[in-house]
Amino acid sequence: MLGVVAIAVTGLVLWSKGFSSRPEPSHLESSVAMKTYDSSVPSRFAAMKSPLEAKGVNLIEAGSHYEEHCAVCHADNGGGETKFHGIMNPRPTDLRSDDTQEMPDGELYWVIKNGVRWSGMPAFGKPGDDDEDVWKIVAYVRHLPKLTPQEQQEVMHQSEEPMDHDESSNDHSH
Repeated sequence: MLGVVAIAVTGLVLWSKGFSSRPEPSHLESSVAMKTYDSSVPSRFAAMKSPLEAKGVNLIEAGSHYEEHCAVCHADNGGGETKFHGIMNPRPTDLRSDDTQEMPDGELYWVIKNGVRWSGMPAFGKPGDDDEDVWKIVAYVRHLPKLTPQEQQEVMHQSEEPMDHDESSNDHSH
């Protein structure tokens, strides 16, 4: 049934506006996209907790990973208001929003790690489910609603310095 609805919505979109990302998606298109997304996240990720929670996370270092991979679309403060905001659909998510903050750690991890097809959200990190850098980004996303101007300034300063990445072990699939 979901497949028939998706095909019908796709046909309607193509007939009415093509694949342009400029117009805001209709309520129906957004609803079908969210239901499709929700069913695509493997259920085991819903219960997954961050392995870094017990050790603690250096938020400035985590913020540097966020700046390197996420800020161009989601903004330095996580609000999603960047130069791309008005021309991407779906629009970059406000990572400080209740919808994002209420997602389980594992689901945030999965989205960052695997991306979201047809959304502009690329996949980041190396293969496997234990990518510490992606878990650091999850921790930073959790902190965004409480981010102080001082912390943001420290993150910006830190992110100007080259990150120590072992390129052979990181697959930044864009």
